[in-house]
Formats: sequence, C-alpha cells, structure tokens
Amino acid sequence: MSVLVSEVPALRDYFYPVAYGADLTVEPRRVELFGQGYAIWRPSPGWPAEAAADECPHRGARLSQGWLADGCVVCPYHGWRFEAGGACTLIPQNDPSLPIPPRARLLTAHCEERYGLVWLCIGTPRAGVPDFPHAGDADYVLRHEFLEEWAASAPRVVDNSLDISHVAWVHRGTVGDPEFPMLPPFEVERHRHGLRFHLTYVSKVSAAQKANLGMDVDYAERSTFVDLVQPLCFTAILRYANGVEHVLYKGASPIDDHRSLFWQLVARNDAPDEARWATIVGMDRAVTGEDRPILEGIPADFPLQTTTEVHTRSDRMTVEYRRLLGELASESGLPIRPDRLWSRTA
Repeated sequence: MSVLVSEVPALRDYFYPVAYGADLTVEPRRVELFGQGYAIWRPSPGWPAEAAADECPHRGARLSQGWLADGCVVCPYHGWRFEAGGACTLIPQNDPSLPIPPRARLLTAHCEERYGLVWLCIGTPRAGVPDFPHAGDADYVLRHEFLEEWAASAPRVVDNSLDISHVAWVHRGTVGDPEFPMLPPFEVERHRHGLRFHLTYVSKVSAAQKANLGMDVDYAERSTFVDLVQPLCFTAILRYANGVEHVLYKGASPIDDHRSLFWQLVARNDAPDEARWATIVGMDRAVTGEDRPILEGIPADFPLQTTTEVHTRSDRMTVEYRRLLGELASESGLPIRPDRLWSRTA
C-alpha cells in the first residue's frame, strides 16, 4: 500500500514551521498546510503570533486579505473583527445592543514561535515543537538557511535525508564519491515519535569543503548522528576528524500532497566569521540543489509495505521509516490505496 500525506491524519498532530518570525508583521498573511489555508498574524508588534483557518465564518472571505485594528484581525468582506483566541468582537452591521452569536468565531490553530520560526499544529498536539538543544548551546552558532517551497511530498524529502546511501551518487559533485558507495554496518533505534542511527563513511572534501571545514585533505571520514525527532523533522550531527561539527535541524512542512516547505537551520561549533558562513551556506545550497530535481521527479505517494520496493541492507533506516509512517497511517482505520502499478512485490 502507499499513501499521500492527506491520508495520514496523525501527521496533523505535530508542529510544522510555516514562516520566519521576523517576517511576520501585524498584517495577516496566508500559509498553507495539509492542503488548507491558514492566516497568521501578530495582534501587535512583539506579541505572540496567532493562527486560524483563512476563512471568515460569516461568508468565507480570506482573513489574510484583511488587516489589524486594535489587536483584532478584520475581515475584508464585511468588517467583522476577531480577537486573539478567535472570538468575534464586532459585527458592524448589527445593532450594538444585540449579542454576538457564539458561533461567530474563528477556527484557530495551535501556534508557537521557536528558533526564529512560526510553527503550526492544525490537529491535537501529540508532541510540542521539536527540541533543538544546539540552539541554546553557547559553543554553537545558529543560522537559518532555507525555507522554500519544493514540488516534492514531505515524506519523500525526509526519506531522502535519512538515506545515506544516495550521497555517493547524487552528491558526487559536492560531498560524495561513487568510488566509496559502501556503508558500514549500523543499527536503527526506534523511539516514541521517530528513530535514530549513527554511522561513519568517507566524504569527499572539495575545494569548497576545505574552506568550509578548515581541512586540507581530499577525503575524510564523516560521522553522522541522525535523530528523526518527529515524523517530518530531524536533526543530523555531521562530525569531522578535526572536531568541526555541522549540525542540521531540518524537515518538510506538508503544503499539500505534492508540495512541501523545505526548511533547514544549521549550527556550527567553530565560530565562523561572515566569510566562512557564506561558504557554509553556499555548500549546503549546492548539496540540497543536487537533491531537489531527484525528489521533484519521484511520485508523491509513499510506499508503506516493505515488499513494495526492492531493499538492501543499506536501506535499513528508510525501511524503518516506512514502518513508522505505516503505523501512523493505520491509526485512521481508513483504507489505503493499492500500490502503484510499477511497484514490485516479493
């Protein structure tokens, strides 16, 4: 069987970044998650962000086309006002002596700000915003890298990041080398919301990587510690022999079944100056640029049965990822579409 993200209701019970906090003003803006539109705004400068379905309960106009007045979001269609929490405070067409109907309220979403990002959960949270300990560690410097739309499904984006065996081939122009395709034996550990694993393999040190890492070798062992902290969010610590740690905090927010908001933060323990940061971000941009066309060419529906595709021992982490998503999909009790015609069965 295979699924699209819309067919796994449990995924709605997690938080996903949808915007940079610094970009959010007192004017409402529209974002999309799981195929639905949401308006996000600040009631006043410095206030926590608010979020609600981008639809006025009166006649369905988009709140994101409205504006803020006295801390309330104003519907652009008939001027109804809604305060933080979603309650309507004013219906201009009503006699002031009449009560406001209790149903005149917004369908709000859970909204938090952390690590400079605005996070939404549109379901019932089964976990908070994922923790990123390096963000508060004085030995590391944090930098935002990406928050951009990709024409690839969110599980495909995350699956790719868990798949270390593709590095030698897809990233042969940056950090990989087809001469070193083998991975050492490793184990995958499951935990409540995800999985983790650790392995060490050979990484190519290009001219850009030499400037990035401060290393003067052509190849180096790279130890990778990956923790899928939630189904569509993970951390990866890339540790090099010279002690440099390149820590990624990344994931994919499902815009809909076929598009995702790819996001990534990076933390470094070598106190890069601005020139080094330009090299670091440039290298990460080059690496993700190699992934993107591959992922955008893969079908959005994600196989869950381990007999659907052909696997090898190096696919252990992505096989476990399929099991994890399969367990979440089974919670709904809904029938899942059969596998695609091109799928192989054992």
